[in-house]
Amino acid sequence: MDMMIRDMTMKASDQNKKVERGEIVKMILMTVGAVGVLAVGVVCPNLLQLMKPVLRKRYQPERVKQAFYRLDKKGHLIIRQTSAGWAITLTEKGRLELLAYELGQKQLQKRKHWDGKWHCLMFDIPEKQRTVREQVRKLLGKFGFHRLQDSVWVFPYECREVLDLLRTKYQIRAEALYVVVESLENDRWLKKHFGLK
Repeated sequence: MDMMIRDMTMKASDQNKKVERGEIVKMILMTVGAVGVLAVGVVCPNLLQLMKPVLRKRYQPERVKQAFYRLDKKGHLIIRQTSAGWAITLTEKGRLELLAYELGQKQLQKRKHWDGKWHCLMFDIPEKQRTVREQVRKLLGKFGFHRLQDSVWVFPYECREVLDLLRTKYQIRAEALYVVVESLENDRWLKKHFGLK
């Protein structure tokens, strides 16, 4: 029994560390993304000053510093020392990762005026990647897409950023396609579903 409790405690601790790492990474990407190029004298203390007080108390400077180095190594950031201190830049890969965090927190925004075009995301994800396929479907449903067929999802507004997110998150390139449809036969029911005139 004691061993089982110890194992459960260790698993919970590992899970908390993963959550903490995720929060730190998200905070760093959002901070650098908001200012473009972050110039700091010393990476950790200055970055910690940009964080909310609650987060400042929660994270040790050394953990934040390690997260910076991991993001640099993965190609999400470019960290270079200059004569004035450190210059930290968000890469394209980092921008897409930031997009994944941002989209994970909100629904796609509906617009006041619909241009009459349907925006479709189509996927051909093989059976051996069934888990990825199910995750993609779940995410599209969360964003408010409507499923036309097994691998065809539709939304009434521009949504290319969702494709960028899915390609980055699930490493699907040729399997995914974005199509804008000017006319869709018998789309009255879709207009009703999305509350369009």
